[in-house]
Amino acid sequence: MTLDPAFHALAVCLTALVFVHAGVSKLLAREEFQGVVANYHLLPAALIAPFAVLLPIAELGAGLGVLAVATRSSAALLAAGLLLLLAAAMGINLARGRREIDCGCFKSAFKQTISGWLIARNLLLAGVALALLLPPSGRAPGVLDYVTAVAGGVMLFLGYYAAGVLTRRPVARDDAALARAASKTRWKAP
Repeated sequence: MTLDPAFHALAVCLTALVFVHAGVSKLLAREEFQGVVANYHLLPAALIAPFAVLLPIAELGAGLGVLAVATRSSAALLAAGLLLLLAAAMGINLARGRREIDCGCFKSAFKQTISGWLIARNLLLAGVALALLLPPSGRAPGVLDYVTAVAGGVMLFLGYYAAGVLTRRPVARDDAALARAASKTRWKAP
């Protein structure tokens, strides 16, 4: 079984955009993301900080890795594995009745709580990543194929992001935690 080269390029573009964005945004908000990881209540305390650093690095590796033909298959497997791991983490917390926690998907001005929709989204994206294990068909792609694939990948990424914004439920504020965090960052006179 093979994929049309235009669809293959679209899957590469979408996977790269999703994972590079995820990795960079989490690295830019390291302390906040460490709190998100801790809030899942799945890891021992000693593993939370290393996981909060290694996950975004792995996401960056997956996103950049799918761009090169030599690393595409292993990066696609990594991407699919990460998506399935994160879907499982959300599923465990939903089964525990813990719906009001930040998914950690986007590090932007909004927070998004975990939901069945996010699990379905991760499974769909894992399918796209796994499609990259199939070789492109023998059809010679043209410039228009690549332009269309990149434009389509960008549009799907924007749709992915917009769906996250439109389907979000705000995370409940923990004013005590915010006060503790603020007290740690206040400048104190010598």
